Amino acid sequence: MGDHLIVLHSAVRACAGYSRHDAPSILLDGSSMARDTEHGRAVTSQLARRHGTLEEAIEAGVFALGTAGLSKGIRRQARAACEDYFYNRLGLTPSDELGGREEIAEGLELMPDAMYRALQDIVELVVDGDYEELRAVSGNRLRVEDLRRRIEDDCPESLVLPPRAIYRVEAIAKSDDPDMPGWAYFFDLWTETGPARLHIEGELEESGERFTATLNDILP
Repeated sequence: MGDHLIVLHSAVRACAGYSRHDAPSILLDGSSMARDTEHGRAVTSQLARRHGTLEEAIEAGVFALGTAGLSKGIRRQARAACEDYFYNRLGLTPSDELGGREEIAEGLELMPDAMYRALQDIVELVVDGDYEELRAVSGNRLRVEDLRRRIEDDCPESLVLPPRAIYRVEAIAKSDDPDMPGWAYFFDLWTETGPARLHIEGELEESGERFTATLNDILP
């Protein structure tokens, strides 16, 4: 199961006041890369839609939920939640253009070194295109062909290793699931000019002074 941000994170992350923690989301089944799952059908169709304005991004998100097979009632609720968040809470307008450069917040605390090293190992595998290893660190849940398609075809960019300063505590969150203790991460990949379109999601599990990272998904 995946917690799917209804409006693509990469499309709206530069909007003033935006926070992925507060943005409307919905639980969808499966990886976003596997086209035979709810999540995969949604993101595949969403990527093919226009995201020039905020209105288009919201429309693309609601359309994607229909492609995933969700009912009209759920889609109406999703649209209302998105419009309330972006238009009422953030004070944005439907015609606001997207695609502006994201401002990197200064002064945020760096991620602890042990977490940084574990997460950096995952990022390095993505940058190197080591899909077999990425499949392994996903617990064999992600397929090599899905990983390759997402990185090379869906959102092709020249990825690089981010500087150490980018690995900040904002990217991690303590799990509130008693059956899955540890930390969750949500980390933007990087290009030579700044954040990439894709980000990675997964878990960090603590063992003594070390952390082990698991990859759950790679999303736009």
